[in-house]
Order: sequence, then C-alpha cells, then structure tokens
Amino acid sequence: MMRISRRPQEPLDHSDFDLLLPRQDETALPKARQDLLEEALWAEAHRTAPRAPRSRAHRTAWIALPAAAAVIAGAVIVAPDSSGTSGTDTRPPKAGAKLQPGTGKGLSATVDRISLVAARQPALEPRQDQYIYVESKVTGGRVDRAGGKEKLVVTPLHSRQVWHSPDGLKNFLYEPGHAFMDKNGEDLDLDRPDDVTDRGSYNSVKALPTDPDVLLKRLYRGGRMGNPQADWTAFGEIGQLLEEQIAAPKISAALFKAAAKIPGVALVDKAADATGRPGVAITCTGPNSRQEWIFDRNTYAYLGQRDVLVKPYRGLEPGAVTYETVVVKRAVVDAKKELPDGTTL
Repeated sequence: MMRISRRPQEPLDHSDFDLLLPRQDETALPKARQDLLEEALWAEAHRTAPRAPRSRAHRTAWIALPAAAAVIAGAVIVAPDSSGTSGTDTRPPKAGAKLQPGTGKGLSATVDRISLVAARQPALEPRQDQYIYVESKVTGGRVDRAGGKEKLVVTPLHSRQVWHSPDGLKNFLYEPGHAFMDKNGEDLDLDRPDDVTDRGSYNSVKALPTDPDVLLKRLYRGGRMGNPQADWTAFGEIGQLLEEQIAAPKISAALFKAAAKIPGVALVDKAADATGRPGVAITCTGPNSRQEWIFDRNTYAYLGQRDVLVKPYRGLEPGAVTYETVVVKRAVVDAKKELPDGTTL
C-alpha cells in the first residue's frame, strides 16, 4: 500500500488511473508481479484518490496487504454462523444485478446499534512482540488483456490469512487461492517505520481519537466535507479500518459514528455478504462503484464488505460485485504462521 497523494478536488477516472500502471515493456517487474500490482491498484482506486508511487521494494511489500484494520477486538473472534474453514469457493463471479437503493431513513438508529455492539466487545491489547491474525474470504478484480482486449475478471471467493505485528513492520500473507502469490505464503516485512502507511498498524489505530467529530476531521485529511471525492475518500479510509486489524472498542464505536456523519452515506436494509449471510449495509457511492459494509441483521456484528459497480466498466455492468471480503476469524498469536489453536500453518 502506498501513501496517499491527496487530490480531493479531482474525482477519480479509471481511464486516467490506467496511466499510473506501467506497461510490461516499461518495467522490470515480472509479469505475474505486474498483474498483481495492477489488481491491487485497481481495487485501491475504488476507495481513494490516486496514490503516489514509491520505491519498487515498498510497492511489492504492500500491494499484498490491501486493508489496514478490522475494528472488532477479542482474543479469538469467529464471524457469526461461519464455518471458520479455509479453502476456495469455485462459484462464478456474480453477474450484474439491480442495486438495492439506499436511504437515510433508519441510518442513525442502525449506526447507534452497530456502535453499541462494537463498544461492548472485550478490549484487547496485543504485546509488541505478538501478532494480529485475521482469516477472511476474499474476491478481487484484475485486468485481463488476453486476445488484445482488456476486461475485468473477478476472482472466485478464496481464503486469505494475514499476520501483522502491532507496529506494522512484520507481516506474513498466506493466500494460496491468489493467482500470483507464492502458494507457501510470503513474508512482507518492512525495513523502516516510515514505510508503514498512515493507520497501517495496530499502534497507529490505537492512537486515533474517540470523539467522532475529531476523528472525522482526521480522516478527511484536510479535504472538505461535502466534496464528493473527499466524502468518498473519508468513507474509504474507515472501510480500510474494518478488515485486517483490531482496535479498542471505543475507537471502533467512534469510527461507525463518524461514518454516519459523512454526506451521502446511506442504509441498505437488505444485503448479504459473500457467503450469503443476511444483513444490513452501510453504503457510500463513489464515481464508479458503491462500497458496502455489511452487518449481521440480528446482532449488528460486522461481517464484511464489498464494492458494487454503479457504472459499466470493462465488460461488467452496474450491479456487478468486483470486490468482497468476509471475516472468518481474528486472534492474537505469538508468532508468524501460528494459528489461534496453537498449531502452525
């Protein structure tokens, strides 16, 4: 993941974004790594303004860690009604479907319930020598140029396991279902503290304010509330803090309350995560897609999120789901590759 070069006044256009991606004859990266970089950058484009390139080594390390922090804490947390098993779902990617409309009605009350659930989670503070473990199931989009035509291909749902040190410097990813990752997993350690992105570690998330208004100003990073790109970017900032980390319960609750204050955020009363579990969704619509955070319909526990196209894009119609993540399990463990049950990967 790269640091943001903030340009909130300029809505992201995917045709312009393609110019940021080096072509094969212009880079020393192997084709598999080039495809992986493009996939990760494309997914990132749905959430934020274009990001400034950094060193090749830094890009290679962080493209495989697209998310920054899941905000439900606990020694071991298994998602509701989840089997907790790894593996690959071979279902075909979802076709375009009619989007359920969002509404402001009931948003405040729903966010209050979600925040209350988050605030009641047991507090957990990993030691600096421990690791945060998150298992999830994910899909993602990549550009396929076979036959000289570019089209977006959505990967099947598959298992992903990550280990992060609290300072964000030591990381390991195991995602055998990914087309371009090492099937045995990859160390993604960083050399310097300033290589860790803003809010890219447990320690940085821990330092966030618990006042929703103060927190929201920080998430806007100087952008103006009411500017569509700044609103979309702020929502995306929080979305990245919902996936592969833990945070104090008070910060978790503040993040949801802050999100409800962003213009354009809406409630979708009927939604489902990638495994079909029913829920409600908190949504925000950007230039090309709608990001949805999905919560259990009865318990209001966070289940996962997804991106859904609102405009045609590279062969996919509005309603096509281009990115999904479902949380299976979170835990604190003592070493890389250690599983919550004490065994080793």
